Amino acid sequence: MLHAMVKALQAQGHEVLVIATVLPEAPPSYTYEGVPVFATNLVYGQQILADWRPDVIVTHHDNTVRAARIARKFKIPFAFLMHNDLAGTPGMLDLGPDLVVFNTEWMRDKFAERAPNNLVVHPPVFAEQHRTVPGYAVTLVNLNRNKGADLFYDLARRMPDQRFLGVVGGHGEQVVRRDLPNVVIQDHTDRMREQVWCRTRVLLMPSVYESYGMAGVEALASGIPVIAHPTPGLLESQGPRGIFVDRDDPDAWEVALRVLSAPGIYERARLSALERSAELDPRPELTAWVAAIERLTP
Repeated sequence: MLHAMVKALQAQGHEVLVIATVLPEAPPSYTYEGVPVFATNLVYGQQILADWRPDVIVTHHDNTVRAARIARKFKIPFAFLMHNDLAGTPGMLDLGPDLVVFNTEWMRDKFAERAPNNLVVHPPVFAEQHRTVPGYAVTLVNLNRNKGADLFYDLARRMPDQRFLGVVGGHGEQVVRRDLPNVVIQDHTDRMREQVWCRTRVLLMPSVYESYGMAGVEALASGIPVIAHPTPGLLESQGPRGIFVDRDDPDAWEVALRVLSAPGIYERARLSALERSAELDPRPELTAWVAAIERLTP
């Protein structure tokens, strides 16, 4: 999400520098898709900022308290990207950000009174970067229990004639089983179009928590129907035509999958997915984001 927002700033002629403080495997400095990055600690990061004196500091997650302190020290406005409402995150609003960017409307509705200058930027998904021809498998991305790994394997056991694809996630403890002959395990990958979406017929998202759910939006770009647990984020990202089933009702998930196997129903679900994808064009929100940052500059 942040990378897409940074690229939008660059596209409008702004100079951007990223400081990453939790990236031990990275070299001290590098460039990623045209974005310069310093992988360093807080002490050196603060020195870089002191030397560079940016017009605005953008921060999120664990670095927000540090970034707010530096911003106040150097009298630089700072913007806070709020990705969730989990414990500890709402307290960041008390630091007085000059701009708060919520990743969903439901989050803004919940916290807008504490963030007078705010806007919503949904995690940007450019459909053309993900679009492909759907495949054959029922897929779960991230084999973590909170993402629904146990339900995924239970459904594979219940439906031995259906092929399943489990994608190892980049965070959280992974539950990797290789005892079910109709389950293929895909190692963690950033080549989702080539290694995941082209093999996927239906995406499962039985997550305990999703503030938005980018993987589900990426799947929509290819007309891949998504069956999701109705978290506030997934309700917002999938929209009113989404397919929602409670994660604690495995029988209902099996029924939903079997109903989708009918050709006519599947084609209608595919069309609905493509229509929802078109509704989620990120460009207008990115334009508003750039304008909001420009209003913070001297």
